[in-house]
Amino acid sequence: MSRLGLAFAAAVLSCFAQEPPEHLLQRMASGFRYADGLALESDGSLLVADPPEDRILRLTPGRPIAVARKPSGGAAGLAFDSRRRLVICETDARRVVRIEDDGRLTVLASEFEGKPLNGPNDLAIRSNDHIYFTDPAFGSAEDRRQLPFHGVFHLPPRGPLEAVWRGDSRPAGIALSPDERTLYVTFADERLVRAFDLARSGSASNGRVLVPRTGGIPLAVRTSKDGDLLVAAGEHLEIYSPRGQLKQRIRIPERAVNLAVHPSTGDIFVSARDSVFFIARRAETPKEP
Repeated sequence: MSRLGLAFAAAVLSCFAQEPPEHLLQRMASGFRYADGLALESDGSLLVADPPEDRILRLTPGRPIAVARKPSGGAAGLAFDSRRRLVICETDARRVVRIEDDGRLTVLASEFEGKPLNGPNDLAIRSNDHIYFTDPAFGSAEDRRQLPFHGVFHLPPRGPLEAVWRGDSRPAGIALSPDERTLYVTFADERLVRAFDLARSGSASNGRVLVPRTGGIPLAVRTSKDGDLLVAAGEHLEIYSPRGQLKQRIRIPERAVNLAVHPSTGDIFVSARDSVFFIARRAETPKEP
């Protein structure tokens, strides 16, 4: 495993001092078995899930890579709630959990209609702590699956788990629009992105196809401050307008798996199997006419 050298920040400044590119892509760290879910901590450290190694790693500027959690239940998706408590999709353990302030583990969801979940993959959390997560059966999870569908779920702060979507296609990535009124979900088998309207209560409706075909298998989606959709699709980061029009494709050296967006700068972190990449967004993509 390599060290995170925040020499990457210096490299960014050095390149910008010359002929500034529209985006600068830098490899931050490598040597993962399968880098997956990403989450930014308050101090700027980056958490990286590595499901095959059953661990979550912490990348901190100027320090060696550290193990943040092991075992991790095969952690994949990571996100923080309004109190900065880490919420984890434990794919192998087939549940969604939260790490409390005192380090205790709270199981938030592990079954639906009396049957175990397939293998929660990714999640998005509203500012009022409504949680949305995808529950596909990828790989060996298909053999142990008991739910008769792949699902997208809504977990209110109080109240039972409810299904937003049920079907044969496997949902993968999930994200909220900046105003939290729209939920976006990528579907790996169909290679598309669906959108759902969200009510103030948190319930979802009006599911529709927003992006009918991505350039690669869309494993993750996040949104930028201006509402653009950032989709990890094969060996590219694809950028779509809120209306689903493709604006730009950024080549990633390895197949992209998951994403995180810095809330202030808009810079992007991409997990891509063996590595984690940093993309400095130098210029705005062209606005939709």
